Amino acid sequence: MRTVRWITSLLVIGSVAGAGIAGRSDPEELQPTFAFLGAPTMPFVPQGSFITSSWFCPGVPAGGDDLGGSVILTNPTDTAIDGRLTVYTDAPDTAPASQPVTVAARTTTTVDLRTLQSSGTFLSALVEIDGGGGFVEQLALHPAGNAVSPCANASSSNWYFAQGFTMEGSTEQLVVTNPYPDAAIVDLALATQQGIRNPGKLSGVVVPGQSIQVLDLVEFARDEPVLAAAVEATRGRVVVARSQHFVGGGRLGYSMALGAPALSSQYYFAEGEEGSNITEKYSVYNGSEQDVTVDVVFLGVPVAADFLNDTQLEVRSGEVVELSTADVANLPDGRHGAVFSTFAAESIVVERTLTRPAGQSIATTVVLGSPPGLASQRWSSSVGTDVAVENVIVVLNVDAVETTLAVSTLGPGGFVPVPGLEAVPLAPGGVTAIGIEDPSALGKPFIVESAQRLFVERLLPRGEDLRGRSASFLLAG
Repeated sequence: MRTVRWITSLLVIGSVAGAGIAGRSDPEELQPTFAFLGAPTMPFVPQGSFITSSWFCPGVPAGGDDLGGSVILTNPTDTAIDGRLTVYTDAPDTAPASQPVTVAARTTTTVDLRTLQSSGTFLSALVEIDGGGGFVEQLALHPAGNAVSPCANASSSNWYFAQGFTMEGSTEQLVVTNPYPDAAIVDLALATQQGIRNPGKLSGVVVPGQSIQVLDLVEFARDEPVLAAAVEATRGRVVVARSQHFVGGGRLGYSMALGAPALSSQYYFAEGEEGSNITEKYSVYNGSEQDVTVDVVFLGVPVAADFLNDTQLEVRSGEVVELSTADVANLPDGRHGAVFSTFAAESIVVERTLTRPAGQSIATTVVLGSPPGLASQRWSSSVGTDVAVENVIVVLNVDAVETTLAVSTLGPGGFVPVPGLEAVPLAPGGVTAIGIEDPSALGKPFIVESAQRLFVERLLPRGEDLRGRSASFLLAG
């Protein structure tokens, strides 16, 4: 009965929260207004006319010649857009630096944050666009691998992280940005395999106005294989990201991404893979005040008599539980998507950690799941691949309807379909991986579109001579 129940849920998920995103082929004409994006959620491309729109970028490492990063602004419209970029730092007594930015029609503009701020160990950015339009992502540069992340649509009073790891010298830092003039105050709670921790030093942390505060979790939770965190601003609103450098414990690589600005009852993943020498784990953090039961269903897998596809997890209030796909009996080899669901509304956060072979080494990626309301017929990316590679885009068809998808890149005349990717077939509830190999499509922003609702992740090269990929969701819309 459980399988029938979740197939039914796939047919109806997003009918309320996702309706505004899914139906964007014929946008309603609106009067210009200030952007009001509703309750905090994962990043997406707002639709409509605004007096201004804001993008809060997670932050990039700094303080070394091989560290840094950029923000990438994409303007897919027919007219130029203007705005302002402000860069914050964790260097004491250092004011933010600002500069105007202009993005010509149907182009991108990349700004190296180190050209505006040269001090501090982390730099973050706020991009304000006059009249709205466009979308913004960031690229963090690190010797262990570059990491792409969408920028947030809004700040929040709460941020959650389900996955943490400080084994064998691996580092984990929370980068807290306060973009507002007044000081913010935050409390941090941690959850490990041994239970909940509330270190006194992480209570009442002051984040001065227009600055960054970096919280090093190794100081409070060394050699932890499972580590969740909840950040609450008791005063003000902030933007919180997590910087991770994996150097042991079966993980290698670098990750930099936003946390979840709110809890949800459901999270989707387009990407996942079962196979030889692949380690796939999901961390489920219960940030609510009640114990929850979480149902796990793997999507896009072949039907097999010996695979029940009915995993359940019991997650107590304030605690984190880890699921390894190696412990899921008879999960078929190959790519799959996944959905984690509970009937307890606004209660959980789920992240996936995937470690694959990379040449003679390994590469680890961490991705936060997407809530159901972001299921969309269109997904946008400012950052594409500069080299021809397979399996750059991984797509999950949420609906139980056969469809096709198209991949287009941004050129002088607007979005142009990539040759060979104009009508890629996608099975009902299916998962497919697509390469970007045509020379005309390399190094350009791209979109993925379909008549049905999708979730879309990307697997970009990590940069330089590093093997393996960096994983992240595109922007819905």
